[in-house]
Amino acid sequence: MFIARIDGCITSTVKHKSLVGYRLLVAQRLETDGKPSGEPQVVLDILGAGRGSQVMITSDGDLARQTLNDNTTPSRFFVIGIIDTVTIEGTENGAKIA
Repeated sequence: MFIARIDGCITSTVKHKSLVGYRLLVAQRLETDGKPSGEPQVVLDILGAGRGSQVMITSDGDLARQTLNDNTTPSRFFVIGIIDTVTIEGTENGAKIA
């Protein structure tokens, strides 16, 4: 599981049958200091995350297969939560990932 920022969405008129009706978003993984880490990933979203939202992403492909009820889905990354705040222990007032 990791924290990411939603940077955009993907529109695809032709895609795997298990993904029809679901939103595909572009998510940038973030370090605890808010800096980007690695390449952006395509993630599946059923929660309604918007551009600029901070989200929790799981890389558990089994969760995607179970949620979509399709053992052949190519999806691996899945939005499992939209973050309101992040508090990092040891900081004076907590720290918000920017």
